[in-house]
Amino acid sequence: MSSTGLTPKRGLVPGSESVHTGLTVGSSGPIAEPPQEPLVPYVSSAVRRRQIVLAARRVVEREGLSRASLRAVADEAGIALSTLQHVFSTREALLGAVVEELLFVQSHNPTPLGTPDQPFAEWLSETLQALWEYVIRASPESQLGRLEVTLYAVRTGLTRELARWQSDRIQLWAGKTAALSSWNLRIPVDQVARLVMAMLDGLLLQYLADPDPGRAADDLRHAAQAVAAVAAAPA
Repeated sequence: MSSTGLTPKRGLVPGSESVHTGLTVGSSGPIAEPPQEPLVPYVSSAVRRRQIVLAARRVVEREGLSRASLRAVADEAGIALSTLQHVFSTREALLGAVVEELLFVQSHNPTPLGTPDQPFAEWLSETLQALWEYVIRASPESQLGRLEVTLYAVRTGLTRELARWQSDRIQLWAGKTAALSSWNLRIPVDQVARLVMAMLDGLLLQYLADPDPGRAADDLRHAAQAVAAVAAAPA
């Protein structure tokens, strides 16, 4: 009991009415401002979307479709997951954009080689070899990614997109063949294009499973001869 007859408050030193905090009431010293977050430059939605789709494509080509999670794509793009989800709310929406990227943006444009003076089989063989060197051997991972997203599109029912892609490929090849229209073909050029696409897809799958450049060159030449035997009328 203190001399005043009052019991000191718990936690206080007798004779003191406050706890020392290290701060002086009424002090006019400077007050530290809270740290400010760095400013993030504005990126338009179209640019951000393109950035994310290209990052997803790189992940698919390097690691496969199964590893292309939203988190993996966000890390690849160097952005926060929440930023990615603001553009693509689901993985399905993102992969749909990747289908568009790999199937339509990256169409196979055959190199316009040769002249109508060449036999059709010779022209087709040179064109297939040039396409193979430019597109397939230069980036086999990209073609593997294309095959994966093609199967994904089949599995998820994106049949309209696939039909448009096949039509675009066929029309592209048919247009190149028709440009050299002095050849006498026994079947329509769109059927020629369909045969060429089927053979290329099969040879691509074989090459990815067992890469052999020499064998692939021979197979391409034989494929051109086989298509010419069906398509070109006898001289």
